[in-house]
Amino acid sequence: MITKKAKSLVVVLGALLVMGAPILADRTPLRTGWNLFTTQQDVELGRALVQEAENSLTFSDNEYAHGYINALGNQLAVHAPGYKYPYEFRIFMDPAINSMALPGGVIYVSSGLVMAAQTEPQLAMVLAHQIGHVVARHGTQQASRAYADETNTNRGRVAVTDVTATLNLGLDPDSVLLKYSTEAEQQADVIATQMLYDARFDPKQLPTVFQRLATQTRGLGEEFFNNHPAPLNRAVMVRRELQNLGPLPSVLRGDSPDLHTTQRYLRDDSTISPGDRISSSSGDRISNSNVPLPSSRMVSYDGPDFGFRYPDNWRVTEEGETVTIAPNGGTVSGSLAYGMTTSTFQPRSRGFFGQNSLTVPGQRSTGITTLSTATDQLIEDLRLSNPNMRVVRTDQRRIDSQSALVTELSNDSPIGGREVNRLFTVLRSNGLLYYFLGVVPQRDANRYNPVFEQIMNSVRFY
Repeated sequence: MITKKAKSLVVVLGALLVMGAPILADRTPLRTGWNLFTTQQDVELGRALVQEAENSLTFSDNEYAHGYINALGNQLAVHAPGYKYPYEFRIFMDPAINSMALPGGVIYVSSGLVMAAQTEPQLAMVLAHQIGHVVARHGTQQASRAYADETNTNRGRVAVTDVTATLNLGLDPDSVLLKYSTEAEQQADVIATQMLYDARFDPKQLPTVFQRLATQTRGLGEEFFNNHPAPLNRAVMVRRELQNLGPLPSVLRGDSPDLHTTQRYLRDDSTISPGDRISSSSGDRISNSNVPLPSSRMVSYDGPDFGFRYPDNWRVTEEGETVTIAPNGGTVSGSLAYGMTTSTFQPRSRGFFGQNSLTVPGQRSTGITTLSTATDQLIEDLRLSNPNMRVVRTDQRRIDSQSALVTELSNDSPIGGREVNRLFTVLRSNGLLYYFLGVVPQRDANRYNPVFEQIMNSVRFY
């Protein structure tokens, strides 16, 4: 039975949905146009061209740079309309300003382009524009028209191998896959504006970013800008789409130190030969990345209500009640990849609806908030921004003589692949849940988990 209060809530929610409908309706919808290929064939064609790219391009083997460009690219791609392609972003070593968007979601950017970006939003503008070409399927649209003209056919299904052989498709600058019309550029700009808006970047910068890159290249970006003709009304179109979207978010993303760290690594990579690179067997790096191993020397952190000891080559960052300790390079595009973060969580007094997956065997479920229910609520909140987070196991332990839980979680790492999270939780007498979350890529878990244990064994509550 629906109570009067519930009926009122339904009416209010319905009114809010109706009020929000025009805003969604005003967003320019995605129209992909005529195409002989299916979206799966877009992926197939793109993967076939990856083999050519592997043979013809020299890629950065710096894992920090690789993790950064993938994290930033996927933070944008998650807001892309239309078919959800398996996006991948890679940096190839070339001083020229260039970028290629293959059908199906593989996007290459040159080291010159990354180096030319003055801020992270500027690099995000170019990535969003290239994602726009992928979701609008501009590459296979052009291949479809060229194939239809060549074979005098417009049938609705083709074989990727036939089209590739007939058109001699490749990654050369004159490939029909990479040369865009002004209409395609306009559509990519509109899609990019939507993604940037949703990702909390300021799309108004998009026209000026492309103009600045075009004027400062001195011939190094000729290939890219020949294949990406600038629409005459680029700024007008962006402003018009922003009017459709509504006011910009109150808090916009600004520059990130991760871009400038990546630029430093790329600058170093351009001056050394592959034989001079530091390998994972050298003992001072992790998995051939630029993240140093934790120091064996520990130093103290003293907060207002607890303290602990941590490796002396990690740095402490405090934001409100949240404290993060991480090595240099441990944060990628604002996301923690190596290190630990600690904060407090206010549990809801009676837990949440549904079975408590972390209830310790033999523990009775009551209306009183327990360590198990509070931890479960915290994990549910963490999953809102980490939908691929999974609980692996949970054990009981003690932290500073108090009952605690340690929960092992599996999640997506910002540098690619999976990561291991170790979540330590303590429910204090003031009703707050204190938690410590250790984060490390799965391949480096054996090196970091003992460090997390050292930190937790040193925790003292005041």
